[in-house]
Amino acid sequence: MSQLAENGHTIESAFADDRIMNGTFGFKYDAINAAKQVRLLRITPGSMDFSMETFDISDLPSTSYCALSYIWGSVKSSGSIYEINVGGQRFYVRRNLYEFLTTAAKEYWGGLLFVDAICINQLDSAERRAQVKEMARVYRNATRVIAWLGTPKTRKQYDSVESLSLANTNGNYSKFTAKQWEGFRYLSYHPYWSRVWIVQEVLLARSVTIWCGRHVFLSRLFAGIPSHAIPSPELRFSQDGRPQIVSEAVSNSRSPAERIITHRERVVLRPKADPLAQGTVVGTLDEMTAALKRPHTAVETYHSPVPDLIHEVIRKFGSLNCTDPRDKLYGFLGIIADSSRAKVIPDYTKDITYAYRQALKIGLEEIRDEYWTAPGSKRAKGVNMVDLAYYCNVRDAFDMDDGQSLNILREVVAQMARETQPPCRVVEYDWQQYVSRNGKDLVIFENLQRLIGPIEV
Repeated sequence: MSQLAENGHTIESAFADDRIMNGTFGFKYDAINAAKQVRLLRITPGSMDFSMETFDISDLPSTSYCALSYIWGSVKSSGSIYEINVGGQRFYVRRNLYEFLTTAAKEYWGGLLFVDAICINQLDSAERRAQVKEMARVYRNATRVIAWLGTPKTRKQYDSVESLSLANTNGNYSKFTAKQWEGFRYLSYHPYWSRVWIVQEVLLARSVTIWCGRHVFLSRLFAGIPSHAIPSPELRFSQDGRPQIVSEAVSNSRSPAERIITHRERVVLRPKADPLAQGTVVGTLDEMTAALKRPHTAVETYHSPVPDLIHEVIRKFGSLNCTDPRDKLYGFLGIIADSSRAKVIPDYTKDITYAYRQALKIGLEEIRDEYWTAPGSKRAKGVNMVDLAYYCNVRDAFDMDDGQSLNILREVVAQMARETQPPCRVVEYDWQQYVSRNGKDLVIFENLQRLIGPIEV
């Protein structure tokens, strides 16, 4: 049985669901054109009374607002739902969101905020479908995305996070104290970073700040080893011939936060003017005069606007968690290149093999275009393994069994060969030659053997 409470107190029920309760108790949303408009929550500093305002999505680039990135959390695991006031009506939210709202009030934070659990009518399936398609624009145009990691649950966690917030190391991790390292590890391995949808929300943002309780951190704190410095995973065969991806230890040692933030920061060297260094050269008059004429530069990193390709995203983030495995493709649509996104047709009414087939085919087409058909490109040594490595990435991301995944791979290769025969004939030949030349030294995996046979086009 549900026990309702007033003014933000908890509502305990084994069967309670915030969305159903908002409908049951008659919360009324102002109608919007979900394909062209979005609601934003108005937060008044120091207050737990909220209101909602409607904006045209086309006006978001000129609107000052933040977007919240967070984990909804399970009602069954938390066992509690909390009541807030939105536009004079009672509205029910889950614990993690409630803790953010109370923290924002205590810290006198205010302004416009997009938070999906409140701003989207979760009981209106048509509105949800339309709004999900616009999430990339909502997060991309936000002035700032707030990554909410919740509040530390133990005193030890709280103390370590607070100690980290006081660190003044200028990015030099070696200066961390033992307690600051504990705080850094707590934030870096927080469950927040394990979710598929978090990647899009963080990567699309103009600016990201990480909130943990009342402590705020800049995202660059977690931008560690540059992506280009990480060795690429190696394709290997097990004793029974099953292909699999083996990552280097340095890659596996990266925390979930570092993996995502480093990808966002795109650690690329870019020169910028350094006026503070101008006129600091000491020497002869000629040397100092020449130095004044030379532009002085420093090096900075920047957030590259170049979109990702499906095969890159699945390789890097395919192991993250999501409730619906189809989101291993659909959850990345906001960050991939337009040319690849246009080929994806999301359909949650179809089973996982539908999304797997799309991810496999589009990724292989990207690899084909990158390595074989791009103007002026040359096939790199060992590139014949790239295709098979990607197959392993997709198979493992979607948790497909070998028999079914290889049957679909065979169908995809045949379809690609029909559509563009020259490059795909090369791909087919490379796969067969790679497996065949290893055939003397190991027993080929039974289902993989089927792939070696001729492909009819």
